[in-house]
Amino acid sequence: MLDRDLLREPLIFLVRFALVAGVLYLLRSSISSIYLSMVTTPANWLIGEEPGAVYVQQGHELSLVYRHFGLRFAVHDIIYQNLLVALALFAATRANLMWKLQWGGVAVATLWASHVASLFLGSHVIVWDFLWSVPDDVRKELLPKVAERFPMERDWLFSRLFGLWHTWGRQSLALVIWTLAAMPLIQRMSGAKAQQATRAT
Repeated sequence: MLDRDLLREPLIFLVRFALVAGVLYLLRSSISSIYLSMVTTPANWLIGEEPGAVYVQQGHELSLVYRHFGLRFAVHDIIYQNLLVALALFAATRANLMWKLQWGGVAVATLWASHVASLFLGSHVIVWDFLWSVPDDVRKELLPKVAERFPMERDWLFSRLFGLWHTWGRQSLALVIWTLAAMPLIQRMSGAKAQQATRAT
């Protein structure tokens, strides 16, 4: 039979995680508004004036505007859901407050940097995806303007980096950071339980 102690701690952690994640999800609009203001400014700085693309924030929603081409795209805010997962993971972990603040800060800073990079790549990928989806005559008209500001050779590289990040990076980055941070805690807990078992025998 399974030791009840082996089941109790993961179950408690799961309940804590679900509660924290649920509360954060209810507050997602406010969190998104604050977080958007933190990522749009550096993303727009990376894009610069030259490409003619800029991210515009409206509450907790984000749009990508290409003034030179007269195009506007809505950007979904799902990039902030892994931020909620990261915060919930560290808040639910049984550890002292300093550990939670330190490693939670590392996770938020890492996700912030990755989201800024994602917005930069996305500003290139989205315009080329749109260009390949329009009729040939429209594409021929827009192609010279787009290629001048968004070189075609970047499209292949940026679209693959963007796709890999969305498929694997977004879901796993917060979990990898939490796993690295939690390993010493898990080892200490395992050692303490082993000592208790030795004393009992």
